[in-house]
Amino acid sequence: MSEHIYNVTVVVNPVVETRWLKWMREEHIPNVMDTGLFSSFLFTQVFPEQEQDHPSYSIQYRAADLESIKLYMQMYADELRAKSAKAWGEHALAFRTVLEVLDENE
Repeated sequence: MSEHIYNVTVVVNPVVETRWLKWMREEHIPNVMDTGLFSSFLFTQVFPEQEQDHPSYSIQYRAADLESIKLYMQMYADELRAKSAKAWGEHALAFRTVLEVLDENE
């Protein structure tokens, strides 16, 4: 079994960016980590290739296996997405990908 990453990339309206960052750090990411299905996370800002109106962020949640991510999606994802949609609506648009770690240099 290889490690997997559940990657969430979010485009944020600058009008709510400061509040959204605080919410992510204090509420959303801790809620995801409290599921116990991820071993760690990395929260990054996407470096823009050109000037863009809206900043983007990536949160990479590391899981021991694909089954952990599937379990997260079945048990927790809908509720946490609904909370995010209620809090931010169209001001924070997310898309998600699952990545398999092939090689890693630690």
